[in-house]
Amino acid sequence: MYAQQDFPPPTHSRRPTRSGPSWLLIGGALAVGITALLIALGLLVAVWYWTSDPTPGQATASTVAAGAVLDGAPVVDSTSGRVASGVMVADVPVGGLPVDGIGAVLAQHDFGARPITLTDDNRSWTLTLTELGASVNLPATVLAVENAAPGAVIQPVYAIDLNVTQNALIALSEQANIDAVPGNSPQIGRTINIPTVLNHLHQNLDAELADGVLELDMIVTQPPALEPVQQYTGATTVHIVEPGQELALIARLYGVNMQDIVALNNIANPDLLYIGQELIIPAAGLYTPVNTPAAPTGSGKSIVVSTTDQRIYAYENGQLVHSYLVSTGRTETPTVLGDYKIYVKYTADDMSGPDYFLPQVPYTMYFYQGYGIHGTYWHNSFGRPMSHGCVNLPVDQAQWFFQWAEVGTPVRVI
Repeated sequence: MYAQQDFPPPTHSRRPTRSGPSWLLIGGALAVGITALLIALGLLVAVWYWTSDPTPGQATASTVAAGAVLDGAPVVDSTSGRVASGVMVADVPVGGLPVDGIGAVLAQHDFGARPITLTDDNRSWTLTLTELGASVNLPATVLAVENAAPGAVIQPVYAIDLNVTQNALIALSEQANIDAVPGNSPQIGRTINIPTVLNHLHQNLDAELADGVLELDMIVTQPPALEPVQQYTGATTVHIVEPGQELALIARLYGVNMQDIVALNNIANPDLLYIGQELIIPAAGLYTPVNTPAAPTGSGKSIVVSTTDQRIYAYENGQLVHSYLVSTGRTETPTVLGDYKIYVKYTADDMSGPDYFLPQVPYTMYFYQGYGIHGTYWHNSFGRPMSHGCVNLPVDQAQWFFQWAEVGTPVRVI
């Protein structure tokens, strides 16, 4: 505490003041209160404005119908929480339904049973969406419904399992594929180009399924020329035709060309076989081709692929140990010729190109860039060019070569 000191009296006197608050303080408090009241009233007016019905011609976020545009963005009627009137998903009416209930309504509808017609010119086959591996993507479809304008017809947004699709197309091939048959009445072959069909679905699924029709891409094969019987001097065996067997199937069982059986047996019409018929097959157990190409090397393992004979040959120390029919590249996508080596192996590998998509191709051995020897489950037309450049084998034969050959094994393509 400061010490008391004597101070001289003031030279002027002050006006006496009243006790209590000053009028200046009272005025400031009133101004603050009035301002707060005005702010509160403003907030109440704003809330009333945004929650009350708008005046005619006025649009607010709470009253714009589904499919309309507010500030450049589509909006849903959040006041009623319902889909715009008259909206359909395919033939399922959803207009006026609660937005949060659309998914449940669509989930109850059996979209998987809807038919898809697969066509090849004037021929057609029918599969359901489920059989084709397709399903409805409910979240994406619901979003499309939420943003739909009144009266809109929305197509479902689809998803697909291409592995299921592959299997469906392979099964369909048994009915749809037509073998190229030589002879006096030759027949042009037609084969489902499964890689290309899968690619179309992979690239543009919704557009491909929108109208319920899927046009099949087909590979057209001209019938091969018959070769004289005298040219074959190798071993033969006799096959007895059983119920349900056709010439193409018998040829595949023995791994030989169908045209060889036709020529060797002087068959005028390959479609006319009878149960119990004896056929001479140019194979004795495992078929050993005549005039096999030379091995690339006299020591170790090596592989030769002949694009002329459509055959693959496996050699050990210069001796042939195994051979089978293959399908190499078509004219527009030929297999590369030359000497290479297997540089990598995959038990299964996805393959794709400008016009094809194939998931999980089995027993793949690459020998030059994207060219490989691999299993093929999408066609059975071995013995004729069918591929985009790779060497196609039946899956069991591809497995044999995969297990037999190591990385570094020479591959000669002639």
